[in-house]
Amino acid sequence: MILSLTAEQKVMLRFLVTMGILSALYFLWFAPRAWTLPIIGPNYSRFIHYSMLSLTEGTVFLLGLMGHQAETFDLRNIDLYDSVINIHVRNYCLGVDMTAMFIALVVSFPGKWKHRAWFIPVGVVGIIGINVLRVAMLCLTTIHNGHHQFIDHHNIFNTITTAFIFLMFVAWVRMHGPRLVR
Repeated sequence: MILSLTAEQKVMLRFLVTMGILSALYFLWFAPRAWTLPIIGPNYSRFIHYSMLSLTEGTVFLLGLMGHQAETFDLRNIDLYDSVINIHVRNYCLGVDMTAMFIALVVSFPGKWKHRAWFIPVGVVGIIGINVLRVAMLCLTTIHNGHHQFIDHHNIFNTITTAFIFLMFVAWVRMHGPRLVR
């Protein structure tokens, strides 16, 4: 017996297969090798550099708006003038995996590329903004409570960013898949 799928089921199956393939390519092939790939490596390095710069400088800017003095040094460190502690930002703090999964969701689901051209950057800027807020809140906690209080900021960021990505994806589905949402 041949399995007969409705048009909606075919769209959903294509979405799930495409999302699975993009996720596997990213996590199993790209992420472990990105730094060593001949053409991609140098460009990925630049991407990480500017992602780091936007996170650290954005955090310093936000702290300045809140009346705290701080500066970035060595690209990865935020010197908090109101504290003896500095914040060190690592590559895995950048939210690259979350950003990649957001892009994969939007690319996998049907929609026009001209709409993706503005929707994806809006989502990426939102993820960067959430990340800047996270690091700024970590800095404020460090200023006010010192280094004695542990905050699991990584899981908090992942939870908030996952909720943001979910809401963005729901908006994308409502814009481009009304026949699938009943």
